[in-house]
Amino acid sequence: MAALALLAAFAFVLLWRVGEGPVSALETPYVRAAPGIFDQEQREASEDLAEIRVGSFERPEEVPGYEVLDERAAEADGGHSAQLVVDTRSRGREDFTLITRDLKARYSGYDVVSVEFTDTSEVLDYHGGAIIVNTALGARNAGFYYAPPSEGYYVRPVDQ
Repeated sequence: MAALALLAAFAFVLLWRVGEGPVSALETPYVRAAPGIFDQEQREASEDLAEIRVGSFERPEEVPGYEVLDERAAEADGGHSAQLVVDTRSRGREDFTLITRDLKARYSGYDVVSVEFTDTSEVLDYHGGAIIVNTALGARNAGFYYAPPSEGYYVRPVDQ
C-alpha cells in the first residue's frame, strides 16, 4: 500500500512539472550592469566641494585637558578623513564642545574628523563622540547631504 502511494506521488510530481515547461540548466541569470567609472566631472565636483570651508577654525581660549590616544587617517571619495580616540576626564557637552573646537583647529587640513571621547582612568569607558566637518566634501562624506552642521561640528555626550 505504501509503495502504491509513493508511486502515485512520484507520478503526480512528474505530471505537475510537465505543465510548467522545460527547465534549462544553462539558463543565464539576470545580472545588472557594472557601475560607471568615476569620471572627470565627478572628480572636479569633489575638488570644488573640498575648497568650501565650514565653520570657524579658531581655537578656544581655555580647553579642558585631553590627549589623542589613537589617530587613523584615510582617503576616500576624494576626501581626507581622520578617526580619533581622545582621552579626557572631562564630562558633558560644554567640555566636549571646547575639546572639539580645539581639534577642529588642529585638524583643519582634513575634510571630516570623527572623535570618540573616553577616560582611561575608568578602563576605556566611552563618554561620547563628535563629528567635525571642515569642508563641504567632508559634510557630504559624513552623511550631511542637505547642509553641514552650522558650527562645523556635532557633539553628542553619553547621557549619564
